[in-house]
Amino acid sequence: MSKLNMLTSVVIGSFIGALLGVLFAPDKGEKTRKQISKKGDEYADVVKSEFDDFVKNMQKRYEEALHDTEDLISKGKSKADELRNEVKKTLK
Repeated sequence: MSKLNMLTSVVIGSFIGALLGVLFAPDKGEKTRKQISKKGDEYADVVKSEFDDFVKNMQKRYEEALHDTEDLISKGKSKADELRNEVKKTLK
């Protein structure tokens, strides 16, 4: 199971558990609705934070891969230039 799927499962399970706990609590309807709204806001903040971390991590990996690719291309061009020069020397 991927980290994102596990995180999603935990967040959804926690939300459902909190919702059921609030619904079965012996409070008035208005208070219960406020508690549900508050928990929903809390979980939304957690999900947003985790998503932001995920996006930052993916952006970092993309930038690293781009840098590695640029290095590889540069090395390839250098090697091609070296080989071209060797061929020219050999043909002279």
